[in-house]
Amino acid sequence: MSGDTSPSVDARTDRSRLAELPTRERLVAAAADLLQVQGYAGTGIAEILGLSGVTKGSLYFHFPGGKEELAAEALRLRGKEIGRLIERLASSAPDAATAVSAFAVALATRLEDSEFQRGCALATAVLDAGPEATAVRGAVRSGYDRWRELLTERIAADGVVDDPASEALLVLSALEGALILARAQRDPAPVLQVAKRITSQWLERKPGATRAERTQ
Repeated sequence: MSGDTSPSVDARTDRSRLAELPTRERLVAAAADLLQVQGYAGTGIAEILGLSGVTKGSLYFHFPGGKEELAAEALRLRGKEIGRLIERLASSAPDAATAVSAFAVALATRLEDSEFQRGCALATAVLDAGPEATAVRGAVRSGYDRWRELLTERIAADGVVDDPASEALLVLSALEGALILARAQRDPAPVLQVAKRITSQWLERKPGATRAERTQ
């Protein structure tokens, strides 16, 4: 996106790049990075301030609700980044199977490139957010809902499954679980394997699919 100052979803935090951002965006970018690695409970205000180089007064000026309000905004950022990735892959791929496979490759590559520190920011944050963190859970839910919507649209366009929405939920759930396993095992294989298992079934039902497509 032209003129988009949001940090790349797969990049490690670059302090020099953060310094170039306006104060509010710097706080959001720093919080997003820390949440993706450490989760919500494991990320403190002091760490966000240290990484962003912003004062506590400035943080509360931009986010009067403190850590929870900032975290929710950071998670919305991560959700939008992944949403844009899904949109790009869905629009450029010839079918849903290719799009989902490419999505899995992107997730696995980014996890491996981060030395298995950065899985899904939404999952990492919500897993240890308490019931009182309603804004955080709301931001995560919105992100997942959008990803599922995009996947549903692409799967429906192929017409190879009876219930695209349920199939999109299966894809999302499988990839999220696989990311956790991949991070724990320090091996991206689970992410690629679940994508292949699901998409191979679509290819088998695809009219006119070649033998190579069915076994890819």
